[in-house]
Amino acid sequence: MYFIMKKKLNSKIIYSLDPCMVTPAESIQIIAAGIYGAALFFTILTFQRSKRLDQISLATEVMHELRDLDRELAKIPSESQNDDVKGGVYSRMLNTVDWLSFLVNEKMVTDKRLVARMKPIVVRYYEDLVQNNVPLDEKKVMPYQDLEKLYRKIKK
Repeated sequence: MYFIMKKKLNSKIIYSLDPCMVTPAESIQIIAAGIYGAALFFTILTFQRSKRLDQISLATEVMHELRDLDRELAKIPSESQNDDVKGGVYSRMLNTVDWLSFLVNEKMVTDKRLVARMKPIVVRYYEDLVQNNVPLDEKKVMPYQDLEKLYRKIKK
């Protein structure tokens, strides 16, 4: 800061600080603060984008697994001797959809468009697999609580 001499009539010389003057050191600090602010802004944007990409990759992995299981199920002949094999595939499908439901319920996947796209898939698998293929006595002790919770939430 710079000192300015002011002289009043018939009085002494007064030294005061000029509030409008900025020293070179202060201007460097102002520029550095602006650079830090911009860096912080871009860091926040990068973290938000990486979080969204992580959610998309999680959902993509689950959808690929479901598609592979659907293909595997389609290859199994519909004879009664293959019921054990089908039961294993149904179980893996339910586990995969339950995992997807867990990710949504626990807010690990929060992107609204992604969740909206998953809801009909969860409903379809729940209605096809649980309501049509799980015996009544197993439904009472169903181990797929996250799937059940998300299905009820969607149907509300």
